[in-house]
Amino acid sequence: MGGRVLGDVGDAGPVAGLLGDRPRRRARVVRRARAPLRKVVRDLRRRTITAVIYAAIVLVAVAAPPIVLWILLVAAGRGGLSELRRLRVGTPALVFGALFVLGLVCLALLRSAEALGARPGTAEWIPVWLLLAIFPTWAADIGAYLVGSAVGRRRIAPSISPGKTLEGTVAGFIACALAAVAVGMVFGLSRAPVYIVAVGLGPVGLVGDLLESSLKRRAGVKDSGAILPGHGGLLDRLDSLVTGATFVFMVFILWLLTGLGSEGGIVDRF
Repeated sequence: MGGRVLGDVGDAGPVAGLLGDRPRRRARVVRRARAPLRKVVRDLRRRTITAVIYAAIVLVAVAAPPIVLWILLVAAGRGGLSELRRLRVGTPALVFGALFVLGLVCLALLRSAEALGARPGTAEWIPVWLLLAIFPTWAADIGAYLVGSAVGRRRIAPSISPGKTLEGTVAGFIACALAAVAVGMVFGLSRAPVYIVAVGLGPVGLVGDLLESSLKRRAGVKDSGAILPGHGGLLDRLDSLVTGATFVFMVFILWLLTGLGSEGGIVDRF
């Protein structure tokens, strides 16, 4: 009798059935435990791709002649607009498309400021301003993701982007501000424009992210495109950067025209 209890499940009754189910239950528990980890790894890969793209933009923008950056931005513009056409969401796509192109144009103008008639000496600050547009944007993305994944509970836009939480958003803003201040301190840029960027860039980048997410929600798709297999399209990777670049360019123009924060300018100390 005892031998039959531990024998085949089919003829040994419920006890053996429970024993036989135990490995399967354990396997299900392990799979459930690993699922969040797999999601974290997948999302980190996405953000790594974004970081590589941002780093490439910085490298090309600083080290190569302006024409090289212009060519890359034109290619990015064509690719992004092509993705918008495929989304087929009408006027909202046109609005975001205009913002997308404007951001790319601002990056190009920022790189070419001295050639376009800016005051002498501007060229040495151009790499700093480019870094000020790109590095804090990336820091905001990473900070928001890490904190949001760990402790995020309150969603800020569940109907548009369910993954965005208040906790992650605040962390992203803080990371963005710290990164902007770090760039300013390392390179000696005037404090006033740095503080303006530190406070404003995070929210402006979030607006770009949410706008692009709303377009995808309207179109019923997860990614804007598939130019980066497994990591979405150009719009997915550049949504925050293009709106942020427009904001930083406006601060740059203010600094250029008024001497904002520099010695003898509108604000000597901030």
